[in-house]
Amino acid sequence: MALSIQETIQEADRCVACGLCLPHCPTYFKTGSEADSPRGRIQLISAVAKGILPNNDRFKDHINGCLSCRNCETACPNGVSYGAIIDTTRAITHQPNTLTRLLGWLANKPRWLAFFSALLRFAQSSGLLTLVSNVNDRLAKKIALIPELTSTQNWQTLYPAKHAKRGDVSLFLGCITNAFDAETLRASVYVLTELGYDVHIPSTQACCGGIARQQGDTKKADTCTRDNQQAFQPDWPVLTVASGCGAGLKDYTELPLQDISEFLMTCDWHDIKLAPLDKHIALHEPCSLRNVMKAAKPVANLLAKIPQARVTPMKGNQQCCGGAGTYMLHQPEMADALLADKMKLLSQETFDIVATSNIGCAIQLGSGVRQAHMPVKIMHPVTIIAKQMGFQSELD
Repeated sequence: MALSIQETIQEADRCVACGLCLPHCPTYFKTGSEADSPRGRIQLISAVAKGILPNNDRFKDHINGCLSCRNCETACPNGVSYGAIIDTTRAITHQPNTLTRLLGWLANKPRWLAFFSALLRFAQSSGLLTLVSNVNDRLAKKIALIPELTSTQNWQTLYPAKHAKRGDVSLFLGCITNAFDAETLRASVYVLTELGYDVHIPSTQACCGGIARQQGDTKKADTCTRDNQQAFQPDWPVLTVASGCGAGLKDYTELPLQDISEFLMTCDWHDIKLAPLDKHIALHEPCSLRNVMKAAKPVANLLAKIPQARVTPMKGNQQCCGGAGTYMLHQPEMADALLADKMKLLSQETFDIVATSNIGCAIQLGSGVRQAHMPVKIMHPVTIIAKQMGFQSELD
């Protein structure tokens, strides 16, 4: 929810400074600085909002260093809406760099974003990106963020159920997922139609607004919220495949939102035969899925349906991977430090697949896996399920 300055002060004043949030905060864990903890940031925000402290660069650095993982909310005994406080504060602190500004512009230009994705796919398949990585160390880390790309998709507004119809659902595409992971969206349509659902994809849907909100552009974020509220049928479940998008939509719209894995666990699977998968799967929990969507358990239950699959929760799931929307682009040092922790824990066991339900986490974890030359695939849980149902992936 959006807050006024006065409402921000009131919400900040609900913090009793007990400190229970501190052990759950990734940036406090890394820096040990009170100003980089939820408690410290709330006190700073309150002081600046009241005019006690200046809104200077030092203050902005501490605010922009927040991942918005919202681990702190799960530990707060007073139920302080930290997410709303930090979103409101970003409107007066965030200063996007050239890369995040470009991404913010592209997020609301789907055709341009698709064209950009196609260019990257060509550069990737031709070996051009590898060549650039080999001669420019600075660009190599940015290039490592690019996942293995598949073709983009011209979506129909309706994909009818393939068997006896059981209901209607809407599918939220998401700007980054649509451009960089259309494979997961195609897999989602495949699974849902096989289960007997008509899948509706409104052509007027927009970005979730998360990138704009993270950049402090509340006007653009509010426009995205309004467009999505109008685009979707309020009587059908609106399913998301990216928990980061889902969290933003849940916070700022009244749509009947569900993570796709959560919805799939309510479906009738009696007529569905899943092929065995003799693979070890590390199950990653995105912060947005666990802390905002409250839908981490259904993902594990969904993957447990696959015969012979061994599913193990990824160590360190309670801490953010450092992806956090565009955080990896404008706060690379902290993002890299958090990613290094994840890679260290991941290397302690042998896995074939890392399953994650958020595109930002998939990009961040994929970057770490590629740089460490680990023989591990990063996949969405629904794509894993779809392949065992017969879905033909471009990445096979």
